[in-house]
Order: sequence, then structure tokens, then C-alpha cells
Amino acid sequence: MDTAIAFGDTPRQYQLARAILIYQSDDRKNCAASVHAINRYHGKPVVAPGQPVTVAALERLICGLGRNTGGSFIPPQILSVGLDMVAWWCPAGRRRIWFKPDKRFDASKDEETKRLLKLNGQFIHYPPLLFVAARGLKVYALAADERPAPETRLYQAPFWNLSDGGMCNGNLHLPESTPENIASFEQAFFDSAFTHNSQGGRLTAHAGGYCTFLEDLARRKIPPNTQYWMANLFPTERTVMNVIKSRE
Repeated sequence: MDTAIAFGDTPRQYQLARAILIYQSDDRKNCAASVHAINRYHGKPVVAPGQPVTVAALERLICGLGRNTGGSFIPPQILSVGLDMVAWWCPAGRRRIWFKPDKRFDASKDEETKRLLKLNGQFIHYPPLLFVAARGLKVYALAADERPAPETRLYQAPFWNLSDGGMCNGNLHLPESTPENIASFEQAFFDSAFTHNSQGGRLTAHAGGYCTFLEDLARRKIPPNTQYWMANLFPTERTVMNVIKSRE
């Protein structure tokens, strides 16, 4: 069996060479796989007896699909790397914050919008953050400015355009989820203009509310400490390992 597949404007001819069969347990919680050669009888492909799939076989398949499985340098901020997933932490720091409020979402908050626009382009203190790139980008806050452990509790990142940590990309094109692209993911987050509160609720426990909280972060000369972040950020039920394993 030959199949013609078009990649862009260039058709390519492919011939069936291997088959992978997936087996699933009755409770659908476990899977097994076998890889089979293809024999031909009277010109027709027939699946030959197979062998359990090995890591080497999967690597050959991934390479054949155009993915590079070669080794690469892992920066110290990387926490976990998987197929189409990379998680890392970013230390606290002073960075610019950008706003482009969409009145479709916040038409009743003109006074708040005016205050946020005064902060547009200003430097504020960002908390340490956890990034997880897997079918999009998730962002969570950390209380301590240090490499987190698997059991480290995560906090809600106090920014617009995040829903349960997931970033609303709009028309933003995110790169492939690999360690080499973490700087591009960070740039996509830090350089984007926040348009609306995707959470729909409060983003900080600060007594003065969200605008006062951001104004305080812009005005501070000394970086906030762990106690400040714990007092002003909402804790989640998630830990670093929860998020890495779930990949939802």
C-alpha cells in the first residue's frame, strides 16, 4: 500500500513499512504496544508478528517524524522535560508590565482601567514564577525566590489573561515546547499586553485590591520577600509535581 501525502505544495510518496498496535486494559488505565514489520504477499501488505515497543524503537519513530531526540544542554532553571512539555522556574525580578484593556470585558471598571493604564510600561516587582509549556503555556506564582521542590505549593499568578494558570494566547504564536525555547515563552508572557481578567474574580488578597497591589509593586524599592507573597497571593491546591504530571 503506497500513500501520497502532500507537505505544503510538495507531494511525497510513502510506503507502509512498520505498524504499531496499541493494547489497552479493560479499565483503560494501562496500555501496551508492539511494533510489527510489514510483509507483502501478492503485492498486499500483511502485518508480521511483532515485538514489544522499546525506547530505541520510539526514538527511531520520533526521528522519522522529524523530531530531534539528540542531547541538549539543560539550563539550571529547568525542572522537567518530556515529549512536547517543558517546565521551569523564573526568579523574581523587576520587569515592565503592559496593559491594553478590552472594554468588552471590563466596561464597568473605567476608573480601574485608568489606574492600570497609568502603570502601562512601568517596572513592577514580579513574583518568582513557574512556567509549564505543553499545548500552550501555564503560569503560576511561587512564594520563595528559589528553585522549587516537587511538593512546593503553587500560588495564583496575579495577572490578567490567565485562567487556572493557562495563558490566553490570542493571536500569539507560541514556539515548540523544548528547553531551547524557554526564553521565547518568557518573552511571549512578559512582553504581551494584558487585556482582561480571565479569572473573573479577585487576583490578590491585598486589602487595597488589584490596582493598589500593582501600584505598591511599582513603588517598592526593596524586592518583596516570601512573607509578602504569601500574604498577598492566593494559594492553589496544586504543587509543582501536580502541574507537571497533569499537563491538562
